[in-house]
Amino acid sequence: MAIYYQFMDYLLLALGLGFVIFFHELGHFLAAKYCGVKVEQFAVGFGPAAVAWRKGIGIRWGSTQKELAERTAGSAVEGALTAHDLELAPDDKFGDTEYRLNWIPLGGYVKMLGQDDLRPEDSADPRAYNNKPIRSRMLIVSAGVIMNLILAAIGFMIVFLIGYPVPPAVVGQLYSDSPAMMATRADGTRVGLQPGDQIRTMNGRKTIGDFTKVQLNVALAEAGEAIPIEVQHLDGKIETLYVTPARMRDDPHGLLALGITQPEQLAGPAKDEVTDWDTKLLKETADPDVLAVGPGDVITAINGQPVGIDEFYKLTDALQDANGQTVKLTVKSADGKLSEKIITPHFQVPFTKEEMNFLGMVPRASVDSVMESSPARGKLKPGDVVESIEAGSDRVMHPSLTQIQETLSAAGEKNLSVSMMVLSTGEMTPHRVDDLSPNQRIESGKRGLNISLRYDERRMVVARVLPGSAADGRIPAGATILTVNHQPVNNWFEVRKIIANSDGETPIVFGYLPPGENEKPTTASLKPDAAAIAYCQMLVAEADLDLRQMPGTMKTSNPLVAIGWGIIETRDLILEFYLTLQRMFTGGVSPTNMMGFVGMVHAGAQFASRGTSWLIWYLANISANLAVVNFLPIPIVDGGLFTLLILEKIQGKPLSQETQRIVQMVGLVLILGVFLLVTYQDIARIAGYAN
Repeated sequence: MAIYYQFMDYLLLALGLGFVIFFHELGHFLAAKYCGVKVEQFAVGFGPAAVAWRKGIGIRWGSTQKELAERTAGSAVEGALTAHDLELAPDDKFGDTEYRLNWIPLGGYVKMLGQDDLRPEDSADPRAYNNKPIRSRMLIVSAGVIMNLILAAIGFMIVFLIGYPVPPAVVGQLYSDSPAMMATRADGTRVGLQPGDQIRTMNGRKTIGDFTKVQLNVALAEAGEAIPIEVQHLDGKIETLYVTPARMRDDPHGLLALGITQPEQLAGPAKDEVTDWDTKLLKETADPDVLAVGPGDVITAINGQPVGIDEFYKLTDALQDANGQTVKLTVKSADGKLSEKIITPHFQVPFTKEEMNFLGMVPRASVDSVMESSPARGKLKPGDVVESIEAGSDRVMHPSLTQIQETLSAAGEKNLSVSMMVLSTGEMTPHRVDDLSPNQRIESGKRGLNISLRYDERRMVVARVLPGSAADGRIPAGATILTVNHQPVNNWFEVRKIIANSDGETPIVFGYLPPGENEKPTTASLKPDAAAIAYCQMLVAEADLDLRQMPGTMKTSNPLVAIGWGIIETRDLILEFYLTLQRMFTGGVSPTNMMGFVGMVHAGAQFASRGTSWLIWYLANISANLAVVNFLPIPIVDGGLFTLLILEKIQGKPLSQETQRIVQMVGLVLILGVFLLVTYQDIARIAGYAN
């Protein structure tokens, strides 16, 4: 049964893509007819004709061309007409155009007399494309793109009349030290965005209640430029804040972002969306908290205080206030039973590239999860603290998160195996793990073990000290923090709180045990500056709960509103596409983000499986993107042909046929090269070898 539904998804997608292509070619066809150009073929797909129809002949398997030639030859003999006569004044019994569906449904074309993309030609027939004025040819060339834009807007309009699920434009969780955390008022006062804030406009553009519009408007911003964001706080107050978007750590070629997540509900995933949920999560994550809220569960109280399902920000506040201590959840299961669950906060990996640190002291790293495809599967376990990592002659003691990632990436590029000394949960002494091969492609094309890491917050070991920080030269890497201001500390959360509440004038006294045998505890006084204090205030605590995304719907019963939204959606997609291309050429976005036909079909089938509105939205998206791609100034596509017409207008005559052939062949080679590249990336991405 599953195979049947999968087949139907691909069938619906194929029909939808065929319609998008048909609509594009219909634009060329109607414009050609309007301009009086003789259209010889109107085809969907490439290759030989599977079925064709022509006025005066009817429908036929294969092409009607042979039968037309036979019949018109007979007419010429009977009426003493020449072939030239027939071209100038065809028999009214037979239509000029053969409408055909070809065997390879990957595109389509309109073949006009006097126009061939690969073999530019001239014809004496006044109805030939090459004999029409430049303005007419420009209309014909651009008509397909115009029709795709119209189809996209209509598609989005239909989607918004049906109702399309979108995440609401509400701030969910904030990343540590993110641009959102540093949002300021016009006077420069840092207030930061807050969980639960509703984002109304960004950079002057309405979000129309859609979180994806937030992401798009941020991506459209210029790097380093502060953009205004109008937000409505939970107390109803509306104000404008200014945020400077940035790229996330380990993603230098990614799009600009604010460092916020979509809002969630205080509920576990829907039961019908989960397969082997607990088994998979138990295998991959170190944190038992991830199982605290299961499929169908709803959190009804936090630390004894009742909460509503949409009050996710209360959980965020409780985690920040806990200072590393446990938080109690009251959970109602799908069958109505209540239970108490205890979760423990942990630090989130910061948004910025700089590692999480406390006056320059960076905690050690531990293993958070081990993916099924990881070569470390069965060797490393979630919760393992990495005490050392060794690749070839290089060895790092008490490595930080970044040091582990860099060592794995370098070893992977050199084809070296890696060894680690790890301390597992419940063990008193570390053990050695050998022959780890970091051969997995991970983010940004780097190599690694396909594991995720987190900071070891409970064991107070300093992995490294950042140069130029307050701790630089005062507390050595490998030291174990024992006390702060002569009081024992149990975790880095307590250190964070002391620094965050510092007045910036009074030094903080750290008691620590230096690395090495027979060392004695000593102290160091560190004076935090304003930046270090603000940094600690912006460190976020989170819990590994698998919560449901907050639902939202873009829907209206007013067709005028729907078409307005559809036009906005089409415009935004075009802007996003051009922005991505621009930043791809300038190095701001990696070419690995491109998707080809294979990826498009794979993604489309997934959209089709989610329902009618999802499929229509995807096809409208494809139609808008097809318009942009087709109008790029690349030889052989519509934009390239339009460019040649501009050159013809400027110089007063067309390029020679030989020059046009060369230009078109160069375009064909370029497109073929891009096609092969993106196809390879699609296959690698689907197979799991690339992100």
